[in-house]
Amino acid sequence: MKFENLFYFERRMDNDGVTVAFFSIEYSNCMVECVYSKVMKKFLFAVVDKNVGFTCSLKGFYANAFINHREALQVLADCRNHGGWDPKHFYEVLDESLPNVSFAQVTTKQYKQTATKAVSNFEDRIYFNHWMRANISPKQTEKTAELMGNEVVSFCQDTGVTPVFYTYPTDRTMNVMVNFTEDYEDKGTTKE
Repeated sequence: MKFENLFYFERRMDNDGVTVAFFSIEYSNCMVECVYSKVMKKFLFAVVDKNVGFTCSLKGFYANAFINHREALQVLADCRNHGGWDPKHFYEVLDESLPNVSFAQVTTKQYKQTATKAVSNFEDRIYFNHWMRANISPKQTEKTAELMGNEVVSFCQDTGVTPVFYTYPTDRTMNVMVNFTEDYEDKGTTKE
């Protein structure tokens, strides 16, 4: 699926000096909090009051329309409140909303609220803290793809580093969402 309005949304972000946007959209009977990183081309979503979230990584302005999160799919169906198939896909509603949403630079608190719901297998250590010189494990690969995107997994495989996650977000957590390669170039494998 192509996000037709994302280019213009990113221009609005540039005009406002926003690198990682936080906004909400209405999807039938639910509110969904959204975090979007322009550099990483990645969305994090949290369905308000449903305690579930999911992620979407883009290639340019394209995304696979298949949401690979069974619980999130059920919650989205419940939001539609009729139990049947809905021809209006969540991503279509998101794309239609982009020209009009009010957004701001994400805060640490907003990112924390959204990220805690965005991983499939909940655990406490989900906030990037620093890089470690080691090959990325299969478990870390899955978590990194969900929280940071497939491009970060490729970066880790190419450079021989793995992200280290902590139980709380820091300024570095937020900065790595802006530009993960810049963080690595500036700080290497040093801790926060």
